[in-house]
Amino acid sequence: MSTSTARQLPITAAEYLEGERKADIRHEFVDGRIYAMSGASLRHNSICGDAYELLKRHLQGGPCRTFIEAVKVELADDLTEAYYYPDVFVTCEPADDDSHVVRHPKLIIEVLSPSTSRNDRGDKLANYKRIPSVEEIVYIEQDWPEIFIVRRSDRWKKHIFTQLDSLVHLESIDLTLPVSAFYRSAPFPDDVIRPWYLRYREDG
Repeated sequence: MSTSTARQLPITAAEYLEGERKADIRHEFVDGRIYAMSGASLRHNSICGDAYELLKRHLQGGPCRTFIEAVKVELADDLTEAYYYPDVFVTCEPADDDSHVVRHPKLIIEVLSPSTSRNDRGDKLANYKRIPSVEEIVYIEQDWPEIFIVRRSDRWKKHIFTQLDSLVHLESIDLTLPVSAFYRSAPFPDDVIRPWYLRYREDG
């Protein structure tokens, strides 16, 4: 989802968490500043829903839990204190028993739109990597078929998948699916094309 301009005066994390419980609009928090979340498109919502259902069905009956959009994850270390709302994520940690915040996400999925892509690929990705429990981060393009994955196990090397029949392996939860599964509720027209500056990216 997209974010608006930050409120200028810094606030504490405790003030943010208390205010967020009462707020009508969700906000993300980074180092004392809050960013209001705007609404998502129908397409964005459909892709999030597909990812959530695929993961939840795969993990059903096990110790892991899948969350979508409205649950926060926390980053708190010596450099940054932040709270984000990932589109979809998984935690397998029993200690994650707070009613509103998850501190040990294992897998994070973000669906990219034109208004979010720069931040999602930039500062937010860098911060997600610093959460010690995160093993895998997945980005799904909203407007053309493309999924890219980075994993802690291979030093965050980027793996890109652009063909609808390409198989994507989510190593953190041992799930393999074709790219098309993530777009089941939001299929592409036959003439969809990726931006010209991305056309030479190769799968793998």
